[in-house]
Amino acid sequence: MNENAETKICPHCAETINVAAKVCPYCRYWQKRWSLQNPYVNLVFAIVMFVTIISPLAIVFDKMLGPKEQFATYRDDISVVSSQFSHRFADSNLLNTVVGTLTNRGEVSWKDVGVEAQVYDKSGKQIDAITATADDYRAAVILPHGEVAFKIEGKAARHEADYESYKVFVRWAKDANAWP
Repeated sequence: MNENAETKICPHCAETINVAAKVCPYCRYWQKRWSLQNPYVNLVFAIVMFVTIISPLAIVFDKMLGPKEQFATYRDDISVVSSQFSHRFADSNLLNTVVGTLTNRGEVSWKDVGVEAQVYDKSGKQIDAITATADDYRAAVILPHGEVAFKIEGKAARHEADYESYKVFVRWAKDANAWP
């Protein structure tokens, strides 16, 4: 090829084009592959930048919003170590109160632990229940192999003399690493 020539052959379509042409007017093939004006080079650059920026953000969002541990799988890991049932009066209302300690024998940290106390009469019939909702009771985070105290309280449905025994159950909890 003559260096002083004003034309050249397009390597893609074999048409004769001007030497200064950046794009073939016939097939739209870019004459310089690595030019920053080449849309393919810009596309590759944009994809690399997107992956470089978005990948770390996706990892962070997955940690925050991704699937967390389900309490049902680990229900037996949290148990009531000890508890006490008592009555107290607030104004003219009789209140049933249960205080105690929960333990976590598992490897997952739990928060917003829900505790329920079922109360029975002398014949063993259930006569009352105290269920702590997430708004009423927020236990501290129970770390793996840790303990936390709880207190739940509710207005009595019967007279104080009707209450004979009780049982305490852990009903729900959230993965402490869940967001929010």
